[in-house]
Amino acid sequence: MPEVNDWRMLVGRTVELRLDGRYVRTAEVEDATADDSIIWLRFDGNDGRKLISNTEGYEIWSIP
Repeated sequence: MPEVNDWRMLVGRTVELRLDGRYVRTAEVEDATADDSIIWLRFDGNDGRKLISNTEGYEIWSIP
C-alpha cells in the first residue's frame, strides 16, 4: 500500500491514515481540495468526520 500524495484521486475510497509511519485508523475519503492541501475523512460508527491538512504530518495510504 503506497502513500498517495494526490488526495483528489482518493475521493470515495477507503484509506489508512498514518502518522510518523504508524497506523492511526481507516477512513473513507469524502473530499479533498484541488491543491491537495486538505482532505475530509469519514470514520465508521459515531466518530463522524475529520478535516486534515497536509501540514499536520499525516500520510494517506491507499487500500487496494
